[in-house]
Amino acid sequence: MTDMQEPLPPPSVSGAASAPVAVATAPCEGRFEGRAAFDNHVLHFLQRAADERWPELIVADPDFADWPWGTRAATDLLQRWARHGRRMTVLAYRFDALPRRHPRWMQWRTVWDHKLQCRLLQARDVSLVPSVLWSPQWVVERLDVERCVGVASAARAVIAPRGEMLQEWIRHQSAPALPASVLGL
Repeated sequence: MTDMQEPLPPPSVSGAASAPVAVATAPCEGRFEGRAAFDNHVLHFLQRAADERWPELIVADPDFADWPWGTRAATDLLQRWARHGRRMTVLAYRFDALPRRHPRWMQWRTVWDHKLQCRLLQARDVSLVPSVLWSPQWVVERLDVERCVGVASAARAVIAPRGEMLQEWIRHQSAPALPASVLGL
């Protein structure tokens, strides 16, 4: 895998719900380093998911505290994806940072609860929890969360094992969490 020559420009997101978002043309596959590069990869992933109508997304992180979920660009892209996407699973070791750090994402999550499942990972060690965005078409994974160093790939040899790992977490080491609303009698 090669280093990226320059960071991706952020996707241009208009306030209009039906406005198309241009897919970034800079190379997105390979190694990345730094917070800005990670944020660009997250937005590029969401942009592709929305534009190409990917049916399934799985995202995992210890707590999503440093993800760009709360940005207007991310929630606009998630909104576009949700109109055509079928299922999103969010895996975390803790969910306490999401409501505090990403209220815009929480509002989006409430609207699209029927397509979104949040699951609490039951890992013994938080360092075992992956930081990854996955779809059958693309994967973005942070290998070093503190330094935001990771890889992005469309190669089946990379995507398939990450998907299998995440499915194992979902089936055997997680439980439903973060309800969209709390109902009481």
